[in-house]
Amino acid sequence: MESLATKENIRDQLGISLATVNNWIKTGVIPSPDTSGFYSVSKFHEIVTSIRTNVNRLNSRANRSLLDKKLVCYLGIDRKDRKDLLFSLVETYERIPLSVSAGVLSLSIRILECANLLSENWEKSPTSRIERLLKQWLSNYANNRKEILQTFSEFFIENENDDILGAFYQSIQSISQKSSNGSYYTPSELFTDIKIPFNKSVLDPCCGSGGILLKILTKNHKSENVFARDIDEIAINICNVNIALFFNDPNYKSEIKLNNILERKEGCLFDNPHSKETFDYIITNPPWGGKLTKQQKDTLLHRYSEINTTETFSISLFNCINMLVPNGTLYFFLPYSFLNVATHKHIRKMMLSRKGNISIKLLGNAFKGVFSEAILLKYSNDLEESQITVIKNNEVHTILKKNITNNEFIISATSNETDNSIIEKIYSKESFFLKRNAIFALGIVTGNNDKHLLSLPSHKAEPIFRGKDIKKFKYSQSTCFIEFAPAQYQQVAPVEYFRRKKIVYRFISDKIVCAIDYNNCLLLNSANLFIPLIDYPFEAIVCLFNSSIYSFIYQKKFNSKKVLKSHIEALPLPKINDDIKAKFNKYHMDILNDINRSEEIENLTASILSLSRTELKYIQGCINGNT
Repeated sequence: MESLATKENIRDQLGISLATVNNWIKTGVIPSPDTSGFYSVSKFHEIVTSIRTNVNRLNSRANRSLLDKKLVCYLGIDRKDRKDLLFSLVETYERIPLSVSAGVLSLSIRILECANLLSENWEKSPTSRIERLLKQWLSNYANNRKEILQTFSEFFIENENDDILGAFYQSIQSISQKSSNGSYYTPSELFTDIKIPFNKSVLDPCCGSGGILLKILTKNHKSENVFARDIDEIAINICNVNIALFFNDPNYKSEIKLNNILERKEGCLFDNPHSKETFDYIITNPPWGGKLTKQQKDTLLHRYSEINTTETFSISLFNCINMLVPNGTLYFFLPYSFLNVATHKHIRKMMLSRKGNISIKLLGNAFKGVFSEAILLKYSNDLEESQITVIKNNEVHTILKKNITNNEFIISATSNETDNSIIEKIYSKESFFLKRNAIFALGIVTGNNDKHLLSLPSHKAEPIFRGKDIKKFKYSQSTCFIEFAPAQYQQVAPVEYFRRKKIVYRFISDKIVCAIDYNNCLLLNSANLFIPLIDYPFEAIVCLFNSSIYSFIYQKKFNSKKVLKSHIEALPLPKINDDIKAKFNKYHMDILNDINRSEEIENLTASILSLSRTELKYIQGCINGNT
């Protein structure tokens, strides 16, 4: 009898989620299992082979985890000769049958030989810490010993403390490995203002190859004050090599070991003050959005119930704050979303409630290959400070902690004092909110637009609108059509939400752009919808939301380029009388008839919110890029 395979076997073999497997079945990419939920092993291998040879699918953004393409990652190495050297090292590795770990070991040995940090007889009689590490590492590869010792013997690699070994490791990994771990290179220019005193202890709890430590340490530091942790054993070995090279000492005294910062060792790390590790300085770029299984997420939610999140960087931050000595300081590189997304509200609340000094440096899109804007969070323990310092370029402004009174503890770091004053005035008006007062739905995810979307209408096809088709107050002419068959698509909201009057809005946008759909139209996933359930005119809502004032609120409070449900829910709908409702209705009707009423809407919105002409002009200048 032939063995059987399951959908889970396909998931594990291809390194994808079960949801992706189910979507592929639903959209006809792969066949369904039999009625008992099984595939024959021959069918299983046929499916896996087909997916792996489908280059277009493997290279799609949705399946980035399947990429196997190797890319040279320079990790800040900018001199041409060093780049050429790294490229040659990667090329040499590609020609030999060594695993990633064995390849990194081979290069580690050669770099240490070139730095005169290995004795001639180190393999047989190791006398230093770094020699003992290499001998233990080499013992795993008895069959490849000769290749490991000789592969890079023709190269002379000068020690310039530029983490060429870490760059080599990153380069010979696939993009999928780096993406799944949430790890990206931290540019050296981001460390300019970080100074660690020589006599203080410093920890990088997510050290990788030790690149951050190489940038913030000086030769005057003592190696015994340096601590490093990571979940990746190869990276930890590289970090050991880099620290030995940095201090030019094969018997360096730094503590470098495997450790998962997400682990919370009950009864030891936190419960027993006498055994708790503490540090003067903690600095790291923690994983952003590393992939976790459902079981891992459930475990983290139970383990960290006080911050109620499975986001790795929030948990890392929580643990590190608890590992600071009195008056200790940490530096964390984080996505801007840490400041304003509801997922992180509990860790923000914890930070704001403690006696500590917080500063935030806005870094913009500092990380290559990462869509999110970034910040550098500095937190100094036990230093009483009533305000948060925000730094952008050479400008500095402050936010009073007592003014962060919203339920989600949003820190509006892009807002200066004038911005905050205007926003506070807007929110002081008696208002309704759409939270729990509206139905929200996402646009359709077909799973294969090339298959399902048409460029021309037909008697069976109807228009489907994308985010870019939504203009303020109306749709532009549709250029996409679809023969609507919801059962075939990857994700479809309840059809009745599309087949009724609704407000549609762009998902990717730095402004609120919305319109009323009176014609029961379909939306693609770059466009979303909501249906208010309160007695507030649709026409008034879109007039308010399309104004510069509401884009100002969105930009200053959320600093996002993705309009989320939580953003829409947080926008105030001020109480208005019937006369104002009638005016909004008229202006809306005029705009649909191509009569420009934007100025009247701006002035009416400002009047409702008690904003002065000067404040309105300031807002319009911000939105139009004049300030």
